[in-house]
Amino acid sequence: MYTKVEEALYFMIKANRGLKIKSDNVDRSFHPIGVYMIIREITDTEDVLISALLHDTINYTDYGYEDIEERFGTLVADMVSDLSEDLSIAKWFERKKDYIKRLKRNNDPNVIDVMIADKIHNLLMLYDSFDKNGDKVWKNTGGSRDENCFVFREIYNIGKSKHANFKLMERYKDLIIHFFGGVDEQEDNI
Repeated sequence: MYTKVEEALYFMIKANRGLKIKSDNVDRSFHPIGVYMIIREITDTEDVLISALLHDTINYTDYGYEDIEERFGTLVADMVSDLSEDLSIAKWFERKKDYIKRLKRNNDPNVIDVMIADKIHNLLMLYDSFDKNGDKVWKNTGGSRDENCFVFREIYNIGKSKHANFKLMERYKDLIIHFFGGVDEQEDNI
């Protein structure tokens, strides 16, 4: 019999079957597993670990809120929903700004920590390519370098204002400095 976390891992891999991360041509499951591993360093709370594994399920698979709620409960489904973008917003940068606005209103420290872990892993996946190719890496993200810089810095500021886990924030800050030269700590840019 699977634990709930093992069941979530199985569900996530099944949901992502055949999907690839376009920038690396690796299985889409790689990213949620990476986010899970980062979160696992700071918590052993089952629902948070499951949310880390499933955080992109609504955005990238055929499974929705109801599927997650049925299998893993309302708390997990709510966290995953909070971490999902509104895909009805077609333009990448507008969708990201909407996501940022929603996260600024979110007061769940677990959602904020998973969000920071997600962005850490997003940047880690680009790390080698960035060191070799510089700002050309942003062409695969959907936004320009400046738009990506804005998004990653704004999310850093949300994490800081919401008192996200210190260890996560230090790691995230180091990555932002590497990619963008600094964190540009500002208040309410949106």
